[in-house]
Amino acid sequence: MLMIEPGKAPYEAELDGSLASMQEAVGGGIEGYYPYAEPVAIVCNDEGKINGLPLNRAIYNQDGEMIEIMAGTFFIAGLGEESFADLPDYFMEQFKEQFKYPEKFFRLAGEIVAVKQPLPPEEKQQPAPVMEEPDGDDIRLDESMDLAFDLDEFFRQNSGAYADLYPDSHAEKERMADGLLSGDTGKIRMRLAAFEREEHMEGETAPLLERISSYEKEYGISTCSIYQLDLSDNTDNLRFMSLDWVQGKGLSVDRDHYQMVYAMQREPGETLEDIYRRFNIDHPEDFKGHSLSVSDVVVLHEKGTDTAYYVDSIGFKELPDFFGAGTPEAKRDVSVREQLDSARKQAAQAEPKAPDKKARGPERS
Repeated sequence: MLMIEPGKAPYEAELDGSLASMQEAVGGGIEGYYPYAEPVAIVCNDEGKINGLPLNRAIYNQDGEMIEIMAGTFFIAGLGEESFADLPDYFMEQFKEQFKYPEKFFRLAGEIVAVKQPLPPEEKQQPAPVMEEPDGDDIRLDESMDLAFDLDEFFRQNSGAYADLYPDSHAEKERMADGLLSGDTGKIRMRLAAFEREEHMEGETAPLLERISSYEKEYGISTCSIYQLDLSDNTDNLRFMSLDWVQGKGLSVDRDHYQMVYAMQREPGETLEDIYRRFNIDHPEDFKGHSLSVSDVVVLHEKGTDTAYYVDSIGFKELPDFFGAGTPEAKRDVSVREQLDSARKQAAQAEPKAPDKKARGPERS
């Protein structure tokens, strides 16, 4: 049987086939539900909703329409000639994937929507290393420590406030390495973006972002970033406008007008629509931006590639030039510091030389 509890990933369970074992599994009297063409049954508590059991998973028809919400624990069984039977392996894998993520339910614009939730930390599978050498884990640990070391050194050398906030360099490096090993590169991306803004070091983080992208590619980590227009006067006429309107006015969606407000690890199978729902009705606790809206940009970081999508009036539209003619986020521009240095050099070269101070003879009459 495939057991599915609220807030948890599905797992395989063995029941002895007796009525008592099935009742114990669902916490009460049982009821069979048969929404699928496959020869399987959903076996649930027959009074789950009446008794106020926690909502568990949504059931959809072939057209993707929600037709039922299961309350309380349920399990999926195969169908025998007269009773429930073991679930074949191929159905086991199919429904494990279908019900992989816990769900929360919200009422939005008069409709109930289901929002997929991240797996609990103890159930989350770590990304499998691409390398299969016997010492692969050691290699990843070394790479994580090296990257964490360089991140900490960068922050520490460029911000006195960082050094005051994190006086124990060794402990902070270990904390960042743990984040990398757990696949949580999104928080490091967000930290770099905040640092760039607060310390006015636009572009200086590019080499580190490039290394993070390479790390994510190497270890199969997917993340996403949320960008929202900054609060300058230049963006007032762009805010909450559709892409057709923006382009119709001869304007463009320019990365320089946006700030990254959040980044996080992306769960396998999580779609743009899932991200939209999450950032509208179930914000992460540390999310400080406004609800995801038209004119915002979602960037998916996957396999070392950054792909930007405009949140439009209906759906999403890809922005191939968001970072500048297809340039990845990590390489999008020359740093402000480099631009200032270049300007100073040009100014110095263009500065007229002072004439030699020689005694002037009397003017001819």
